[in-house]
Amino acid sequence: MLLPAALLFLGACSGGGAPAAPTPAPQPAVAAPSPVVQSPAAPDLPAVFAEYAGRVVMVFPLQRYAVADSTSMSAASTTGRPRAALLDSALTLALRERGLESTWSLPPNTSRVAQREVLKRTDPRALSTAGLVPSRRRNDLDLREPLSSQLRSLIAMVPDARIVLLPLEARLVTTAAGMKQATLRIAFLDARAATVLSFPDVTGPPAADEVAALRGVALKFADLVVAP
Repeated sequence: MLLPAALLFLGACSGGGAPAAPTPAPQPAVAAPSPVVQSPAAPDLPAVFAEYAGRVVMVFPLQRYAVADSTSMSAASTTGRPRAALLDSALTLALRERGLESTWSLPPNTSRVAQREVLKRTDPRALSTAGLVPSRRRNDLDLREPLSSQLRSLIAMVPDARIVLLPLEARLVTTAAGMKQATLRIAFLDARAATVLSFPDVTGPPAADEVAALRGVALKFADLVVAP
């Protein structure tokens, strides 16, 4: 009684007998990298970010920095400024590498613009971002005061500027494998209309140290605006 089953098995191995079951889809198609942001709340971000590539965008310095689950520190504080500056530098470099400096006002230029604004003396590292928090409803699109006025006074000094990229918080965590990984919460804002356009998180790849993690998340964001 075992002979027919054995013959069927041998026939299948040699190419004869009953047709083989359908093979699964080729593995490379499944494993191909996806351009989607590693944030389950916003799977369509790449297309949204790409829309800003050809527009005038005013990029502000980072507002807050946090390590693990600690309370975030202001980028304008003595302790927060050096670490926030690491993200600002990484983001500036990544956006320059994508050729965006010709149309976007990157953090160093935005800071210089703010220094020329003598009426309000707005610190671009210490904007009133209290209303832009994770608990904010996604359909709540209005900017609060005084942030709305702060942004309007600064974009008025950049020709054709309307869109603001505001890095709200960079949060650094240590993975189970002991690597460093950074998540950047950002907001794209229409400063003239005082509305929120997009309010996502972007997570970079694990890296060996803090500087590399911040560089990684900056590159990840830049990739979502202009493909490398």
